[in-house]
Amino acid sequence: MPKALRWWVLVLGLVALPGAWALPDPAGGLGGSGATPDGIGGTGIHPGGIGGTGIHSGGIGGTGIQPGGIGGTGITALGVIQRFGSIYVNGQEYALTPQTRYSIDGAAGTAKDLHLGDRVTVQAAADGRAIAQEVRVEHAVIGRVTEVDAAKRQLAILSETIQTGKRTPITMHDSDQSLPFTALKVGDVVSISGLDRGNGHWLATAIRRLYPGDTAPARVPLLLRGQVDALYPDRDTLEVGATKLKVNGALLRAIQVGQSVVVRGEYADGRAQVESVTPTALAAQNVGNRVSLVGYLARGDNGWTTHGISLVEGPHTLYENGDAANMRAGSMVAVEGRVQAPGVVNAERVIFSVNPMDFDFPIIPRMPVLPPVLHHPEIERPEFGPPEIEPLVERPELPDND
Repeated sequence: MPKALRWWVLVLGLVALPGAWALPDPAGGLGGSGATPDGIGGTGIHPGGIGGTGIHSGGIGGTGIQPGGIGGTGITALGVIQRFGSIYVNGQEYALTPQTRYSIDGAAGTAKDLHLGDRVTVQAAADGRAIAQEVRVEHAVIGRVTEVDAAKRQLAILSETIQTGKRTPITMHDSDQSLPFTALKVGDVVSISGLDRGNGHWLATAIRRLYPGDTAPARVPLLLRGQVDALYPDRDTLEVGATKLKVNGALLRAIQVGQSVVVRGEYADGRAQVESVTPTALAAQNVGNRVSLVGYLARGDNGWTTHGISLVEGPHTLYENGDAANMRAGSMVAVEGRVQAPGVVNAERVIFSVNPMDFDFPIIPRMPVLPPVLHHPEIERPEFGPPEIEPLVERPELPDND
């Protein structure tokens, strides 16, 4: 076959190969549509760019962790159990396995101890999906109801004010039977899962009635989480939230104002008796871990905090349903980011006005991936003329050597 013809056969063969001109897979890039020069259209995400934020396509919430997207790093989620089928926290599904560990206020538990609306901390690993390694249920308050305001749907326990919503799950401890708010009475012993609004106010995400007031045993449990607002060792007194408690001064020696603690004890003879005051461990400790959390903002010494975790905003922080000016004490936010230092989270995305029982982190729309521009230089087929033939050289006649 002439050389030029072989060249053309090779070119045509490449064109005909399957997938030779296929578009690149958008899953590996930014993909999608909806981007505008001023931001990301239709999402409420403000300018600031995606570059440098560390948010991978889809982030943690919503569609969650794509295979290979987080590369085996850990995940910490602080939020509310929104639904089951595994468990969903902050819109992300966390798979429960036989190796998953459970605790209820520090005591060993099982998957059967998990209930809708429980406030939990989930430690998970990413291996194509989020696998829950540990699930910790952390009640806000356990104790006797001292006041009920049906009109406001509020309870008082100790001196804490518990606000409930119309859809807050209220159940019986022994049967999981649902109860109306009006079934709760003064004297009932209840456990509250919820989010700390500060100053002794809580938003209840789940209520379980442990005992009706008229059948409660003589000794019932007491628990209170919160920040230490004042210490009076000389008076054996501790203030957490809006509650003042008599405490043996020896229990206060390792406690400092501003610490997050859990107070445990019991009611005996109608009086609260404190047995322990323990600092709570920071949930976001492992540097580099992904974090998703929902909670109320509080003003700390070095900026905004929630759940005792310091939030670090930056030029690449994305805000939805608001902007940086909406960061105010008492605002409920969902935050997605990465642990920068123990107890410090680099906030990559902040969403305002969320319902903790029904939200997720929307997927960040992907930028369209355009097919590569391929240049096909025209190949000129050389023209072949008749070969040049050297003229015959006549052999000279030699004289005969006679």
